[in-house]
Amino acid sequence: MRRSTKSTVIAATALAAFVTSSCAFGQAPAPAAQPPAAQPPAAQPPAAQPPAAQPPAAQPPAAQPPAAQPPAAQPPAAQPPAGTPLKPLVPVAASSVAANPDSYVGEYVTMTGAVEATLSKTAFSVDQDKTKTTGKEVLVLAPSLQKQADANGYVTVIGQLIKFDEKEVATKLKDYKIDLSPADLEKYKGKPVVLATAVINSAGIDIAKKPIPPMSADDLTLQKIMTKLPPAQGAVRKSLDSKDVAGSKEQATTLKTAFTEIEAFFKAKGNEEATKLAAEGKHHADSILVNLNLNNIDAAKTSITPLGATCASCHGKYRERMDDGTFRLKAGS
Repeated sequence: MRRSTKSTVIAATALAAFVTSSCAFGQAPAPAAQPPAAQPPAAQPPAAQPPAAQPPAAQPPAAQPPAAQPPAAQPPAAQPPAGTPLKPLVPVAASSVAANPDSYVGEYVTMTGAVEATLSKTAFSVDQDKTKTTGKEVLVLAPSLQKQADANGYVTVIGQLIKFDEKEVATKLKDYKIDLSPADLEKYKGKPVVLATAVINSAGIDIAKKPIPPMSADDLTLQKIMTKLPPAQGAVRKSLDSKDVAGSKEQATTLKTAFTEIEAFFKAKGNEEATKLAAEGKHHADSILVNLNLNNIDAAKTSITPLGATCASCHGKYRERMDDGTFRLKAGS
């Protein structure tokens, strides 16, 4: 009985072991660990491509030296009096002229000094020292002098400086008669003299400036006609450039009428040369009209320049411009 119990225990133990083993074998064995599947490589950004060949960049131009700048605008220079040739004026003191006249002979000067002596209606002498006589005075001839310069007063004399010689003075001042005394003629022979176109006193007044004469009846008549010419010339040129035939005809007719009146004016005066010039102007105006009637604008334009030249020639010979911008007929016109 005792042996049987022991055997039973052993058998039970074995049976339990068998059951356990069987259960273990009845389970599907766990799959062997697999290595992770190879992953496709991560997408790589495309490799940077070398830039396409570019044309060489335009090179900046080589540095240029800075452009020369125009000089700053200067105030207009004072204009010399009418009759003074367009030549630079040389500022000078009377003492410098007296000491070294040869340096200034032939120059147009603005000479300053004190009035030493009045020699005639149109002549006086200047020195540098107003308090005493130095014997170094300079002669001044002023044909248009309107009043005497104040004794010992300072003046500025504008004009050409030459050495005094009666024949040379007569050549340069054709309408002037020297009114010096024989003693002064001898005293100043070969000495410096200024042929004055202006004498400005200490009050700033030009005492050699001719007064503007009133317009005569002839001046007024001619001015009324002449004032039509410049605007008509400009207008006909503009009309021809814009091919305005009607406007061109109107202005050319104005020119022809004006020249016809000028021709009659000078013919009545017996001035043959001026009459001829006016007739030439009328002919050029008429040529414009003839060519416009032929519809030939280019041919009409060819008369503009000679027409203007005719006007300029007549003005230069027979009319004199005054300081106020008006004109007078020259003597003998």
